[in-house]
Amino acid sequence: MTSRDRVLQVIQHKEPDRLPLFKPNTIDTYEPFDERIQDFFDHFEFDRLAGLGGIGGSPSARRQLSDDTFEDAYGCRFQYKGVGLPYCVHSPLANAQSVEEIEDFPWLDPKTPDLIAPDAKEKAREISERGEFATSVGVPGMLFHQYHYLRGFEQWMIDIKLNPDIHRAIADHLHHIHSTLVLRLLEEVGEYTDIVSTGDDLGTSTSSYMSPPDFKDFIKPYYQDLIGRIKTRFPHIKFSLHSHGQIMDLVPDLVECGVDILNPILPLDNMDPVRLKREFGDKLSFEGGIDIEHVLLYGSVDQVKEHVKKVIDILAPGGGFLFKAQAISPLIPVDNVLTTYKLGLEYGRYDR
Repeated sequence: MTSRDRVLQVIQHKEPDRLPLFKPNTIDTYEPFDERIQDFFDHFEFDRLAGLGGIGGSPSARRQLSDDTFEDAYGCRFQYKGVGLPYCVHSPLANAQSVEEIEDFPWLDPKTPDLIAPDAKEKAREISERGEFATSVGVPGMLFHQYHYLRGFEQWMIDIKLNPDIHRAIADHLHHIHSTLVLRLLEEVGEYTDIVSTGDDLGTSTSSYMSPPDFKDFIKPYYQDLIGRIKTRFPHIKFSLHSHGQIMDLVPDLVECGVDILNPILPLDNMDPVRLKREFGDKLSFEGGIDIEHVLLYGSVDQVKEHVKKVIDILAPGGGFLFKAQAISPLIPVDNVLTTYKLGLEYGRYDR
């Protein structure tokens, strides 16, 4: 079975030969990784998604200003602080006080012809015809992240409660830009696309950033519109959302919006895999589920084995589970990483 066949069967809630096994993200620090990790990355046969690309000059793409400073097309500036991803240190709309100031901001015109690569369709066709991997297109920036980069995180929260007109003005512009870009691209490559994916961290490890009623009012309409337009035009496409945080109260709304795959459902975020599988397992596929913050970081090899088997037993039956240790850093013992994926390969077989 090819990786593509395996992934497509799983997200259609069928059982393939084994679980799809996705490579962990790496968290950069000043401490280097053990050389065995690189050897593992080089030789383990991971499943993956083949990105179709095609958006040239994405507004969320960052150009490097110095060794540790970056800037996106909106003018948001980011600085690397020694671990993880660069942090936003400059929000160009932080001091805006009115809708008029929002409208006067130099927003990108998403209909600019050269934003979609002229050879996007041909390249997508070539990748699809190889048939090796499932294909994906990314939505740049979606809404949550880009909004708080533009406005500042605290001001974003204030806008929800005190400045709803400003929030809608900014959100309308972001939604127009990002949805126009991805739908323009899909007109070229949609027939070759299996998954459209995006990322918006919707919560902390204890709760979502906003109440379900506020999510319904301020965020859900944009998700519903974009995903609905994609699926109306291309019914075969699945939609994948990456969101950290304890967002159990938002999952029903995400399902209503048309989200098909949810990542990373981390135990530290109190995302209960038993409840998720029981209540949403016929509608959602889950990617992740492995405890990278406690078990992989501090546990023994035997504890890792016990944990990984438990996660597979809960999430794998009936399909709908894409196996991934979401992210690793040099702090996680190498043996724990290797054990996790060895078990995913062996214990994650449906014919065992």
